[in-house]
Amino acid sequence: MSGKIAYNMMLKVKGVRIAATDKEKSCVRVIERFLNDIGVLHERMNFPIDISDVGRGFITSGKMKIEGTPYGLSVPFKEEGRLICVESPEDFKNIDIDFTSSIVMIKERPGHKLFPEIKKKKIKAIITCSRTDDRTSSLHLSSWMFRDNCIIPMIDIKYSDAVKLLEMKGKRVRIEGRGTTKKSTATSVTAMIKGSADTKETIYVMGHIDSVPFSPGASDNSGGLGIMSELISHFKKNPVKRNLVFCFFSGEEWGLWGSRYFVSANKERMKDANVGINIDVAGDIIGNNYCIVTGNDDICATARSIARFEGINMKISKDIYSSDNMPFSFHGVPTLNLFRAGGLPSAYVHTSDDRMEHVSSDGLSGIIDFSIKLISFVGNGSVNPLERKVDEATKKKIDDYFINRGISLDEITENLPYNKKKKN
Repeated sequence: MSGKIAYNMMLKVKGVRIAATDKEKSCVRVIERFLNDIGVLHERMNFPIDISDVGRGFITSGKMKIEGTPYGLSVPFKEEGRLICVESPEDFKNIDIDFTSSIVMIKERPGHKLFPEIKKKKIKAIITCSRTDDRTSSLHLSSWMFRDNCIIPMIDIKYSDAVKLLEMKGKRVRIEGRGTTKKSTATSVTAMIKGSADTKETIYVMGHIDSVPFSPGASDNSGGLGIMSELISHFKKNPVKRNLVFCFFSGEEWGLWGSRYFVSANKERMKDANVGINIDVAGDIIGNNYCIVTGNDDICATARSIARFEGINMKISKDIYSSDNMPFSFHGVPTLNLFRAGGLPSAYVHTSDDRMEHVSSDGLSGIIDFSIKLISFVGNGSVNPLERKVDEATKKKIDDYFINRGISLDEITENLPYNKKKKN
């Protein structure tokens, strides 16, 4: 495949697309026009979400002024306190320091599961320098933190600025994060191409619409949206025996909200799901294509056979993947997660430099070709050729993935949007 349809879709949806904002709604309309033009049935799914319109952040002390990117869901804030520098999130538990009323600088973002413990330390704010290439990342906290009173003001700064800030250790600094945090409504779009056979069996293909604040989201994930559009165009003309459902999910960047709501509303249909194919991060001009199987070894072997037979460069392994596939695999649906990495766009994910000039149609074609062969193989088998099984070790990784983000297993696709008090 040329990737022309995919690349043209990327051009149409390019730009920052924060979930539940006007820019994302514009993207939804572009997707719907495309589906209408080629005659594919589709529907919207609206759902509530907590989002932030993030502005700039600043750290000041004396004549020093450093700019950074506030964490979503923590804005707006203005705090002042003594600067303490630690090297690891574990230092909050293992080092005997009085953190009361302090502002803490740390290299890496603490895991979400640790936030209740950090909150008890009564710190004022956290500063991170999550990258070493002198860019700042657009990061966010989680909705459950509102409910459990675990929101901590946070800002991400450049590595070189963090080095300068070390000079202020022990001194008072001021930190400000501009923006608004609010409840809103996001929109996912699902499209269906009915199979030629009389069956309920379904293959789900998914990718997320939204980008993080500040990021044009070319690789992450207009590349995925473009590839899905090319696949829809192909299979509209060349249907397979089984049903195909294409899910353009919103809210992935804020906690997989679109996919979690979708699976929650379609639990019974998950029993008829053969496999899920998630496309998230694509378009690098130079790079490698990857397939992470969240399932079992047999599916890995099948994916390798397809790639080798077709002569497609694809690095295949078994693991979990942090994207919209996770709610599906939690409910027993094996998923294959396709992405391309190794070039600038994937290196610039979640920054303002994830831009269209770093991608090409050639950077999309490998995943398009592999997806077509994979869907055709699974979709046309006399019986489902992929074992519908997620092995026990992978199930454990899936559970740990959600737990480490502060999400109880009974809240992954239940109790949405966290209306009830979290169980102790």
